Amino acid sequence: MKIMPVSELKTSLGKVMADLATEGVPIYVTQHGRAKAVLLKYEEYETLLEKLDDLEDALAMALAQASPEEEAMTLEEYGHQRAYQMHSEAQKSPSSARA
Repeated sequence: MKIMPVSELKTSLGKVMADLATEGVPIYVTQHGRAKAVLLKYEEYETLLEKLDDLEDALAMALAQASPEEEAMTLEEYGHQRAYQMHSEAQKSPSSARA
C-alpha cells in the first residue's frame, strides 16, 4: 500500500502512473492529511465493480428467498430500490457536501 499527498501526485503524475502500471499497488491519495481518493489499475477497478455487482445480486436473491411472497420483489425492483438508497446516502454524506 502506498500513501501519497495530492501535492506530490500533481508533480509526479507520469511516474506514479508508470509505477501503478508496473507494480499494480493501489495508491491512497491524501489531502490535508485525510484520504480523498484511491488510484488503482483500471482492470482492478472493473474487477471490483463486477464483484460488487455479484454480491448485490446474491444479496437480492437471499432477501427474496427469505421474504414471504407478498413482500418479494423482482431483481429489477431491488436494483431501483438499492440505487435510490445509495443516492440518498450519498446526499447525506458529509464528504459530498464538501465536494
